[in-house]
Amino acid sequence: MLAKFSVYSGTKAYLSHFSRLARVQLGQKMVRVSAVEPGMVDTELPDHVTDPDAGKLMADLLHDIECLSPADVAETIAFIASVPRHVNLTEITILPTAQAV
Repeated sequence: MLAKFSVYSGTKAYLSHFSRLARVQLGQKMVRVSAVEPGMVDTELPDHVTDPDAGKLMADLLHDIECLSPADVAETIAFIASVPRHVNLTEITILPTAQAV
């Protein structure tokens, strides 16, 4: 089933690496760069997935486990912004406790 997410996974990997490079370049100017990588968030995303198997996998996750809420992700971003300016949280993965992958 995860093969259905190869393009999504590739773009996510690119953005992770890009954020690391941006942090190195911009850190000298005191610009903080953080990557927030959320797991399954309770949104309408499954309704927009065109592959039926991938959409079903996501919809089933929304039904079977307590997923993250958009507010959970927002609170994480607020926490990142609240740390002292000399602190850079470079990467945070936030997952529902019951999400296996």
